[in-house]
Amino acid sequence: MKKYELLLVLPGTLDEKEAEVKTNEAMVILKEFGTDAVLKVMGKSRLAYPIKQVRYGYFFTVIFSAEPQNVKIIEEKLKLSRGFLRAIVAGYNKNLEHSQNVSSFGPAMSHAEEPAMKAAPMTAAAVASYSPAETMAEEPSESRQEAPYKEEIKPAPQAPALDLKEIDRKLDEILADDNINI
Repeated sequence: MKKYELLLVLPGTLDEKEAEVKTNEAMVILKEFGTDAVLKVMGKSRLAYPIKQVRYGYFFTVIFSAEPQNVKIIEEKLKLSRGFLRAIVAGYNKNLEHSQNVSSFGPAMSHAEEPAMKAAPMTAAAVASYSPAETMAEEPSESRQEAPYKEEIKPAPQAPALDLKEIDRKLDEILADDNINI
């Protein structure tokens, strides 16, 4: 069995009791096809954009274990259930820092969790031996290694400097011309 994480968004138009009923409905589905479901309430928050004309939502995360073939069934059942704005299942990565997991965002984070989120300071030897390539999951392709296209910026051509005598001479030529239609 693998661990998964479910992000569940309920409409903010529900009251707290109705939201609890809907989360229980989701938990029944999860317990039917998975095990060890742990619900974390993240609270009510404004959505980045309206979904089905709803601007606020209740956010919940559920970390559970399930067989990979059952995850598709869980997603389908959650999609068919009415009342959820979003129900997104993703693989749970225990190697990620606490701050990178979905369940760590939101107002439900306590002060007791904060020290676990902070990274240990790097020693001078670790900084000297640090290589960004070590942290990359895959080797970048040759096209990514090339420098991005930069347009060469050329200075604007400058007009030759004219002195006042030259300007007066050109004005006299223009005014002396008899073809001026006024």
